[in-house]
Formats: sequence, C-alpha cells, structure tokens
Amino acid sequence: MEPLNILVIDDDADLRQMFERLFNGEQHQVLLAGSAEEGLHLLPHWTFHIAFVDHRLPGMEGLVLGEYLRRNNPDMSIVMMTGSGDPRIERRSRDLALKFMSKPFGIQDALAVVDDYLASARERETRRRHSVDPAFDPPLGAFTEEIAQSFSLPKVSDRIEDGLAQTIKRCLNNLTTAARYNERDRVMALSGLLTARVLGVSLPRAKSGITLFEEYDRLMVERGRRPEFRAS
Repeated sequence: MEPLNILVIDDDADLRQMFERLFNGEQHQVLLAGSAEEGLHLLPHWTFHIAFVDHRLPGMEGLVLGEYLRRNNPDMSIVMMTGSGDPRIERRSRDLALKFMSKPFGIQDALAVVDDYLASARERETRRRHSVDPAFDPPLGAFTEEIAQSFSLPKVSDRIEDGLAQTIKRCLNNLTTAARYNERDRVMALSGLLTARVLGVSLPRAKSGITLFEEYDRLMVERGRRPEFRAS
C-alpha cells in the first residue's frame, strides 16, 4: 500500500491514539491535533491526503473547518465525525462534499476511507493520462495564497535556501506515486523551482544524481503532465 499523510482532528485523546495505532500499523503517516487551531497550524507544512475531523471542536465547528479544507484541498478526502444524532450535520457534510461517519464507528469504516481514497486517486491518474482532467495545466491562481505562505523569502540566506530546497524535495516526493500525487504539490514544486531559478539558488541533486529540475520533468512525464525545464 502506498503511504498516505493522514490528519486527525479530535479533542478525544483516546480516539486520536486509536487512529494513530491503526494507520501507523498500515504504514501511513498520522498527525494528530486536539483542536481546529492545532490542525490549521499543520496545514502549511504538510500535504494531507485524508483528514478525519470531529464536528464538536474547541473554538470552531468541524463543519466550518471542513468547508475550509474542501475549498483549499480539492483532492483531499475529508471525513466529518460526530456522535450527535442531528441529521442536519450529515446533510451539510454531503452538501460540502465531505464524507460522514457517525460515532461510534468500526475500524473497517476508517480503513474503508483509505480504500476509497486510493481508488479515487487511481481514477484521477487515468484522467490525467488522457488529458481530460480540468487541472491538466497547473492551476496556479487557485494556490496563490499558499505559494506566498510556502515561499516567503524576505532575503536569501543559507537558512532560506535550505528551507526552499527541503520544500521542493518534499513536494517532489509526494508526486512520485499516483496515490500521493496532487495538484497542490505540483504547483508548490514548480513555484519553488522557478523561485530558485530566479534567485540563483543552488539546489542539491535528487538521490538519483539528477537535478531537481530534471526530477520534476521526469515525474511530470510519468504522471502524464507537461515537463517545464527540458529546454533549459
């Protein structure tokens, strides 16, 4: 199974630990947050493929957070969890294109979310390869704010150069498999490479020995996308 990054936001510590044990056992990377604020602080530094969000969170309703996540992460699978019997929560979740999971739920219900995500990722990969995906060209405008947050460069120092290189490598790593591929990381990687080129930053090479520019183009060819740096 291809490893995924999974975010769990719930103020129930026992439930968070259950998710951590379950998905770590499946070789996925699990990050835990006890509030919406903690979860939001993780978003600029990680690309999450799946998010489990409790509706009753300290400081913010889960539906409000879920709406924000959906608006900014079109490929993310977002699961709204609640022990409330209020049918409006489920209806609103469906309206926002969020999955709904009523508490208590079984382990197989949580694992099914991963299976559904992987199946959807394969379908997206097929569309990309046939060039019918509406995001076939990077939707740069949709990620303008995130680009500014990810590559804030008041001055070029060794620390900034290292941060730029690490962000590019992390994004390229997420583009290596169909399950982890997403347009956010494609845009972030391309923006970082362009930033490095404009500023004259010397980037390290990939593990294979090729440049990160060559690695980006190689991954784009594998994913059925347009390479950017072959002529340079």
